[in-house]
Amino acid sequence: MLALQVRGVSDPTRRALSAEARARGESLQEYLLDLPDREARDIDRRLLAELAAGPSVDKAQPVDFVELICSERERRESQLARGRSSVE
Repeated sequence: MLALQVRGVSDPTRRALSAEARARGESLQEYLLDLPDREARDIDRRLLAELAAGPSVDKAQPVDFVELICSERERRESQLARGRSSVE
């Protein structure tokens, strides 16, 4: 079994999750333990629905690999330049 620890949860988020757990008649622990299972089931249903629908021609987009590589290179060079200027 996997153990998860989530740090830095804001008070409004914690209150919202606690309220939802109470509304379901569950403890916060029970609610949070079930949350990944519910999300995984939703993902499975969406994937099955997409597979059942078959390939979608309107979703397919051509990829310009040269443009993709150039834009990624520019992004990395920009990050490196920002890193160098903050060190200097």
